[in-house]
Amino acid sequence: MAQKLIVVIGATGGQGGAVVAAYVNNPNWKIRGISRNPGSDKAKALTAQGVEVVKADLDDLASLQKAFEGAHVIFGLTDYYEHFFTKGHEKSVEIEYNQAVNIAKAASSKPTLEHYLWSTLPYASKFTKGVVIVPHFEGKARADEFIKQDPTLLPKTTFCFFTTFTSNVTHYDVFRPFYLEAAKKWVQLYPADPELGYPVLGDHTVNTGIFVRSLVDNKPPGGTYVVCAVEHHTLESYLALWGKASGIAPDPGSTKVIDISPETYIKLYGAMGEEQAAQWRLSKYLRDHDLTKSVGEHYTPAQNFMTKEAIASLRCVEETFSKIDWKAYGY
Repeated sequence: MAQKLIVVIGATGGQGGAVVAAYVNNPNWKIRGISRNPGSDKAKALTAQGVEVVKADLDDLASLQKAFEGAHVIFGLTDYYEHFFTKGHEKSVEIEYNQAVNIAKAASSKPTLEHYLWSTLPYASKFTKGVVIVPHFEGKARADEFIKQDPTLLPKTTFCFFTTFTSNVTHYDVFRPFYLEAAKKWVQLYPADPELGYPVLGDHTVNTGIFVRSLVDNKPPGGTYVVCAVEHHTLESYLALWGKASGIAPDPGSTKVIDISPETYIKLYGAMGEEQAAQWRLSKYLRDHDLTKSVGEHYTPAQNFMTKEAIASLRCVEETFSKIDWKAYGY
């Protein structure tokens, strides 16, 4: 059987790297990784594993069209936070949308393409009729609408909603629990009800690849939105699981999520606080307007398209937390 070609954007990153890892030992597939810097150490490591690494830039449509040549499957993503900390949210949304459109245009132009998996997020401004805009959702979600207008690409597209990464706790101060001496507890501050639902992807460097390979093996109907989550928690139960799995706060009642006002939250955490506060405004709006269920019906669990073996291979949140060297992050 002739090999098929999967092209992976972000092949040297967490999500893209997970997709590469899911295919690297599969003799039925060739892997082409997209990189702006094929000479980097990470890119060279992929080449050593047999991955074809090619140069392309998400801002350059022509380079993407060349990189996608002969592709049967394309995994597409964009990184909102690449520009957020230096250019702010408005410019980041604009850049992300334009990059997503470039990816879609290039993918649509390839007659060999069978399946386009696009990493997106919910369209908050559409669901709330413009009342709530979540910038790190917006550019991706607007690009969804572009794809839906393309009669060639839409039937080949799976919209993938990858939920919360466990690594957020180590990468961003806004998510880091801290010890409150007076309460003898590890706490997190959120402008949200501690019992709000919290779907979690877990280890994105592993689970993304398992989800993508399963969706390729059992392609959903064109235009399907799938939610990729290994577990569903509340903010409170997720923090408690972190305490137990990390060994930092294993005792019952030794963690606590504290609901504070959005204004205070933004004053404490600045631009990143404002970004995250928008996401919690969305959750509150959906709950208060009884839209949670109807929006949830917009998405199909990825597990519906997975074998029992694939589901069992997903790395659970507790295991992911337990493998992290928390001392390296100051705990």
